[in-house]
Amino acid sequence: MDEPLRRIARIQTAVLSDALGRLGTMASAIKPVTSCVRLIGVARTVRCFPGDCLTLLRALAEAREGEVLVVDGGGMMEAAVMGRLMALEARRKGVCGFVVDGAVRDLRGLEAAGVPVFARTATPRMGTAEHLQETQVPIICGGAPVRPGDIVHGDEDGVVVFGAKRLREVVARALEVERHETDMVRRLKRGQPLAELTKLFDRLVELRKRG
Repeated sequence: MDEPLRRIARIQTAVLSDALGRLGTMASAIKPVTSCVRLIGVARTVRCFPGDCLTLLRALAEAREGEVLVVDGGGMMEAAVMGRLMALEARRKGVCGFVVDGAVRDLRGLEAAGVPVFARTATPRMGTAEHLQETQVPIICGGAPVRPGDIVHGDEDGVVVFGAKRLREVVARALEVERHETDMVRRLKRGQPLAELTKLFDRLVELRKRG
């Protein structure tokens, strides 16, 4: 992992979302399903037939160390496209984790595997393995556009994704956001009101003028 990626890994997704102007932030329903919640890597994209895991199996077989499998699950919430066996294979190969816009299963097994898994939901029901779709193509996951090679970062709050070419720019912006928030925290602890720090009353006056 190169240094800019290491620096991104230390930054909260909330800060990254601010740095990106809230773009690239996945839907709030995409959350970690195990206690292993820190995820950073390069996207390998997967478009699954609804409720079918065959394409994800292929993507996992082709995946490389340092990648994150980002899955468009086709909107199916009642059939899982992955479980413990895929998580164990991901760990063996050095794959960083999974982001699934759809369902997973076997949460105890996923926990034991120790690979970060983010998903929309969990269900005991396994899907089929009969329909081969596409990998390494642009997809939509959690409402966010994802391209092969994009940077994927997840934590307790959710998942943020952005183009790899923007890595250094995003790091710089995120560090600015962090410095601003650190200053705000310092001033709050010294007793300065939040309304004053956010210029709340000036904003309210401006809104009244517009009305």
